[in-house]
Amino acid sequence: SQGIFVLSGVPGVGKTSFLNVQQYLLESGEADFGPKMLSARTLCPIQPSDEPKNIAIRCIQSFCKSIEEYCLMTKTDIPTQTGKVMAWVYQNKPATINIGFSVFGHGLNVGREVHLPSINETTYETLVEIIGTLANEVKTNLKFEGSFIVLDNLENLHEDDLSDCLTTFRDTLFTIPDVWWVLIGQSGLSSLIQSSNPKVFQRLSSSIELKPISVENLIKAVDIRVMRFHCTDNNGSSPITKEIYLKLFESSNGEIRFVFKYCEAMCINLVQTIRKLILSKNLKFNDKVFDKFMGEHLVNKQVDDKFAIACLQNIIREEFEGLYLSQQEKSVLKKIGELKKVRPKEYEQFKEFGISTMQKFSKNYLTKLNDQNLLLRRQEGKLLTYELRGISVFALEYELLNNN
Repeated sequence: SQGIFVLSGVPGVGKTSFLNVQQYLLESGEADFGPKMLSARTLCPIQPSDEPKNIAIRCIQSFCKSIEEYCLMTKTDIPTQTGKVMAWVYQNKPATINIGFSVFGHGLNVGREVHLPSINETTYETLVEIIGTLANEVKTNLKFEGSFIVLDNLENLHEDDLSDCLTTFRDTLFTIPDVWWVLIGQSGLSSLIQSSNPKVFQRLSSSIELKPISVENLIKAVDIRVMRFHCTDNNGSSPITKEIYLKLFESSNGEIRFVFKYCEAMCINLVQTIRKLILSKNLKFNDKVFDKFMGEHLVNKQVDDKFAIACLQNIIREEFEGLYLSQQEKSVLKKIGELKKVRPKEYEQFKEFGISTMQKFSKNYLTKLNDQNLLLRRQEGKLLTYELRGISVFALEYELLNNN
């Protein structure tokens, strides 16, 4: 009837998509097994400075949104207490609600009215009871067996703060009847919880670590797209050659989203280049003229690798320069690329850049560059490493990290 589930994986592996499919199947009753659950329409993003109370408030806001959207979709009346909580959350005005039960196992407390001051003045314990009241109305009024509440990007919390929050949640939020908590984070989240907070780990119902797809499945995914979108015959092919899109795949550590994004950008760049070329020659633009010039850059319906790489270089350069990194940050990225992989405690290797402490290395460089999707963060228990990923791999190859 309730539980805690950890869903982790590297960026771009499809954690949210995977979760949303499972939520849809359970809410719609189309799942082969499992209870009928109210989906979490919005996730609760975790910020680096969050404390338990901040997170509880965000959970209430997210939960209210889920109930509201479901009621609008099904043309169902919003439950009475939920309506009062929504008005309190959205308008931040004092309110009085009926707390239906205690989340600490004392049974029903029917008719216990609680006066809610402003959100910031409400205690954490009362916020927990409010979530319990919402969950109770979802089950009683909307006829669900439970609800999902999702905490996203848990790795944003410092290790000690994460441990403290989870310890607080263990006997409060995580004990609310009829709520399934889904904790989403980067690869290694489950092992981090196990090593830093064993008591919370023992309470986990289960966990899944989503792995990047294999090269074979990437090729299969490309072939499926070709079959779906190629409309002239059954002999279509990817406009970007296998060599190019596999290189994108490798640089992103298996992120299919990254591959499709830059393949699409290269195709758009090609079409724009052809159109500009036609206009520069003062030719009348039509299909015949366009096909003639397009054919000069296509070999067997695929973009010439040399031209594709030139397009990719321009795209990467423009996007990388748009990050406005300092020369210091570029130099740190270059050094990480040369070392292949670094740990925060290896800050002494970066003393030449004025980095004197592990905290400074982590906060000013590793965390910031990771947030910009320039580094891949790997977590195995308490072992934390960083390496180049995505456009920073190409920035190193294209010498965009060198001194100006």
